[in-house]
Amino acid sequence: MPRLLRHIAVCLAGALLLIVVPFAAAGGFRMFSGDTDAVSSASVIIDKPSGSYTVLINRDRHRNESDLAAWHEFFSGGEFTIIFDDIECVTLMGDTGALTLAQSFMSRLPENQMKVTAEDAVLTLSKAENGRFDMMIISAEAAEKYGIRSVYEGKNVDVIAVEDEPI
Repeated sequence: MPRLLRHIAVCLAGALLLIVVPFAAAGGFRMFSGDTDAVSSASVIIDKPSGSYTVLINRDRHRNESDLAAWHEFFSGGEFTIIFDDIECVTLMGDTGALTLAQSFMSRLPENQMKVTAEDAVLTLSKAENGRFDMMIISAEAAEKYGIRSVYEGKNVDVIAVEDEPI
């Protein structure tokens, strides 16, 4: 009987250590306290790169006029207001300035509100010409190289010019 009790005590102590130590290391009950802010932006704001960029917004994907106006204000460098609209922003692969600018904008938004991807230029522009994009950021150099005018001319696309002004 004493061996059985000692065996149970050792097993319970081991199981308790396997549960309590990781829980305490992760912050214990503080992680349930509710001190987190679900809509705060990232703690590190990425600086905007220098250069000229174009932001294209597909109006077909943003039918709410107030949200669309808020995105215009946001991408133009104005005051940030809470926008209840998640976006997917695409840049062209190899367009590092546009990718950095997109990451800079993403760092100013609440977590997971903006998804940034860099995709093949020819495929992305082909999809964009058919309205299959949400938002797109392109540097002036890439715009000149690939001729993006066909993406927004005569289509339901808003064009915002972003210049060297710091965010």
